[in-house]
Amino acid sequence: MTPRTTKTLRRLIIAGAAPVLALGSLFSGPNPNGLTAPISGYWPIHLVPSLFGPYSTPENNGYETANQISPIIPLSYVAWREPHLLGVQFIGDAPRNLASDQFSLTIKGPRGYVTGLKAQYFSNGFVGWKVPSLPAGKYRVTFMAPGFQQPQSSWTVTIAKSPRAISPVPETSADQASLASLNAYRAMLDEAPVAWNQSLADAAMAHARYLAKNGYNAPSFHMEEQGRPGFSGRTPWARDLVYGWPSILDGEVGIEWTQSLPPVAVIQDLVDTVYHRLSLLSANLFFSGEGSTTGKTGAVVMDLGYGYSNKLPLAITYPRPGQTGLPTAWVDLESPDPVPNGYGNRYGYPITVDFPTVETLKDVRVGLFEGTERVAIYKDMPGVNSMAENQLGMVPRYPLNPNTVYSVEVFATATFNSGITEPVNLHWRFSTGGDTESVAVAPLSPHHILVSVVRAGNGEPDVHTLVRIYRVFSPTRQQMVGTGRTGLSGTWNFERKKGMRALYNVVTQSGNSDEFWW
Repeated sequence: MTPRTTKTLRRLIIAGAAPVLALGSLFSGPNPNGLTAPISGYWPIHLVPSLFGPYSTPENNGYETANQISPIIPLSYVAWREPHLLGVQFIGDAPRNLASDQFSLTIKGPRGYVTGLKAQYFSNGFVGWKVPSLPAGKYRVTFMAPGFQQPQSSWTVTIAKSPRAISPVPETSADQASLASLNAYRAMLDEAPVAWNQSLADAAMAHARYLAKNGYNAPSFHMEEQGRPGFSGRTPWARDLVYGWPSILDGEVGIEWTQSLPPVAVIQDLVDTVYHRLSLLSANLFFSGEGSTTGKTGAVVMDLGYGYSNKLPLAITYPRPGQTGLPTAWVDLESPDPVPNGYGNRYGYPITVDFPTVETLKDVRVGLFEGTERVAIYKDMPGVNSMAENQLGMVPRYPLNPNTVYSVEVFATATFNSGITEPVNLHWRFSTGGDTESVAVAPLSPHHILVSVVRAGNGEPDVHTLVRIYRVFSPTRQQMVGTGRTGLSGTWNFERKKGMRALYNVVTQSGNSDEFWW
């Protein structure tokens, strides 16, 4: 074995809790680059470079060089439910590389060492050991990596004598609809689908119940205070560990509400933001679990489980290149606020960029253009406020013009996780529809989709809106396959008898739209 050196560890922004999207009282009453063929008659401009950049390779997953490992060691914690896996999350090394490094794990408890442990190597960079049923008590877990600078790391897991955990939350049709909607967005970006996870669902439900009992300020939407009713962990990652998620590489998003929304509208409202969008559209998101309550301080909470994908583009942009039918305007109800003192005000639709294999961005210049005219924007720069060092956002200061093509330019100096520093240059286009409508779909089965039309930002449903669905054959050729109107919730169900997987476009009477694979 050739020893590889460890580099300084750092917490990624996605490892923490994403901020809350505060919407509560308003709701009282195979395309390799993920680029689509837009209907407006122009083909999308590819990001440069496209798909794998020169510093994103399947060999090391684009995060670091081959002679480095970066283990993320779990915290010591009390488990309310027996863990099924114990192990270490690595920052982006390929499983075949990790499997050659002769790692080992020991677990010592009240009855001595646990035997029969065998390492498993997962595609997201997690190395885990399946744990047999363990009696209550305190266990010291020791991870060993012989030949490395930090050959040994330890933490403790205390299995509670009287587990206070709620009964496991079953996966519901609402969970399936949420994931169908989220994965529809991700499929258009050529990202892997997100799967439901029991531990994350249980932690999310426990926190939703805590909020229902204690309110949103006890002490905040994502944080809990020990001693209060329903306490299950101070932070999202503490709660996820309590319920059996094996890593601290996780996060949380949520919405305050008094009455529940259709699941597709929940995802839609979260994607129609800046910070929350970045969490949900990360190429490194693998799992999700959801819990919700209603009432005076009801909420939907989504806990997110991350890892490290072995398929990464240079950049993830939204709107994506060539996207059409975007809302012209957006109401800022996001917390933390991407616009200084902008909460509740109306702006143009937000634009975000995420560089998944970049550690830091410097000398950043961004611009939004209508033809040759520069559009005034608010900039959310890398490393400022709640933005990660490899992400940025733009919010147009005023609503965008309807049925108009816009172009985006990003120039920066990028230091990649491999240590290489190079300039990056992105240029792409998108176009607006005729109104502020946000359109989204949840493909619930090969025969059934649910369409949602709401006002971007405040999520107000568009009722009795005419909607048409087209199959897309080319930028200039499409065939209508169905038409209908949204109901009181802003949604419309459409069913087909049979059909092969193809690209579709759902379009409102205002010309706002959403393309999706079905």
